[in-house]
Order: sequence, then C-alpha cells, then structure tokens
Amino acid sequence: MSFEIVQLLDWGALTIVLTGTALATLARCGWSDLLAAAKALVGLWRPKFDETANRSTLARCLQHIDRSGPLVAEVDLPPDPAIAAIVDAYLRSGSRDALHQARRAARTAREVRRAQAVRTFEYAGELAPVFGLVGTLFAITQIAPPEGANVTDATMGAIATAVLSSLYGVLTAHLACIPLGKAIERRSEREQAERDTLFEWFDDQIRPDHPPPARIGKVA
Repeated sequence: MSFEIVQLLDWGALTIVLTGTALATLARCGWSDLLAAAKALVGLWRPKFDETANRSTLARCLQHIDRSGPLVAEVDLPPDPAIAAIVDAYLRSGSRDALHQARRAARTAREVRRAQAVRTFEYAGELAPVFGLVGTLFAITQIAPPEGANVTDATMGAIATAVLSSLYGVLTAHLACIPLGKAIERRSEREQAERDTLFEWFDDQIRPDHPPPARIGKVA
C-alpha cells in the first residue's frame, strides 16, 4: 500500500501545480485578497463564536447601564471583538444611532473580508487545473529522452508526470481550494447570524420605551 502511495507522488509535478496556482492567484487577486484569504483560513481553526459567553457579558453590561447610564457605566466588554466594538461605540456616545452606525460599518467590513477570502479560493480552484495542464504539457516535452538515457524509462516517467500533473490540479481545486472557500463562507454566515441575533436583542433592551426594570429582569 505504501509503495502504491509513493508511486502517486511526483514532487516536480506537485511543485508546478502548487507554485503556479499560488502565483497566478496572487497576480489575479493581489496581496490584499491573498492576506484576507490567509487570515480567514487561519480563522477556521480558531474557537467558534461563543454566543452564551457574549450574551452573558451583554446582560451584565445592560445592568450597569440601567444603574449608571451608558456614558458612565464601567463594564466588561464582550469577548467577541466585533460585538465589543459596537457596544463600546454606544458606551462612548450614549446614542443608539452611533450603535447602529458602528454595527453597519463592522458588518460591511466583515462582508468585504469574507468576499475577498472566498473569491481568492474560488480563483485558486479555477487556476489549479490549468496548472495541472501546464505540468502535463511540460512532461510531454520530456518524452524525448536525452542522449544515452533509457528510452522506455524516460518515456514512462514523462507519461506518469503528465498524468499526475492533471490529477494534482483537479485534486487541489476540488479537495482543497473550493471546499476551503465554502467552509469560510459557511462559518462567516453562521457567525454573522449569531451576531445579528445578539445585536437585535441588545438593541431592543436599550430602547427608550423599554423600562429599566423590565430590562434588568429579562437579562438577570
């Protein structure tokens, strides 16, 4: 079994596919999109959004606001940086308009970063098979063996590299690039929905027509 796996490894073909795909993706997307994709990829292995912890912190924040008002309340901000920034904007201004403006700005920024990351992986998925073909064409040029080389061995080696190059291109696209882009998109959408739920709950609690006792009772 291990011998069969070794036969499927061709470092030259793999280098052509991966290096070519990376460079072509960089040329098409630019450093900004590539860095956004790298950060989003790392984010897949970070702890998931903790709705319970953020809701609990928001509840304590609301209780402090009820007692002292938003401008003087000293509170611990939620662990999620995006929600913390929105709440901080409200605490600094005491204005729901500022809260909504901060929310819109943060959401737009996240959507832009998500689009950059997903688009980058989609482009990489399109380009990987192309460089699989490049590797195949390069291998075909090596079929004619150099003088003194074994014709059969050189020909079989070139054919194997040609086949594996195409295989690497397809596998890189459909087992790596495209699935990773979709995973980033799904996680981002799921976390955005959870943030929206918490924001709407928090915003409802600070409405002027929502009496403080009702707010405290609800979040306690």
